[in-house]
Amino acid sequence: MAQKTAQIPKEISKELTLLRGFRDLLAERTGYMFGAKALSTTMSEKTEKERKVVTDKGKSVKEAFTTLIEQPTKQHSENFLQVQKELVDAQKVNKKAREPHMAKITPLRRAVRYIDVVAVPDALKQLGSPALPRFSLSDWVSKAIVKKKKD
Repeated sequence: MAQKTAQIPKEISKELTLLRGFRDLLAERTGYMFGAKALSTTMSEKTEKERKVVTDKGKSVKEAFTTLIEQPTKQHSENFLQVQKELVDAQKVNKKAREPHMAKITPLRRAVRYIDVVAVPDALKQLGSPALPRFSLSDWVSKAIVKKKKD
């Protein structure tokens, strides 16, 4: 007995192909986002010492600046400049420590941005639902955000 195969109309077949492509595009984007997030977490853990130095030096700059404003003396001015130089040096060390991690993270973040700005709007246009600017949240998003804040 010969089996009959159902014929899918051409327009439905095309839309199904586009929807599957859109699904795959979003899955790829989400994978890049999670990859960048995981690498960022690793980078934060491995550069904690350098970041702490930058944070401490930043606080010292703020304190030195306040002291200089309140008591403008040559000594306070020199102290401020010294602390500021130390902050710049600490930032350079931190940047150097982050470089190998950022070399892996940056392409992933660029891919996410490209997909968000170019690929998704193009795909939506092909599907007949062009992306338009929105200036208020839909009800379901508002409720989801409120629920997440409570959790």
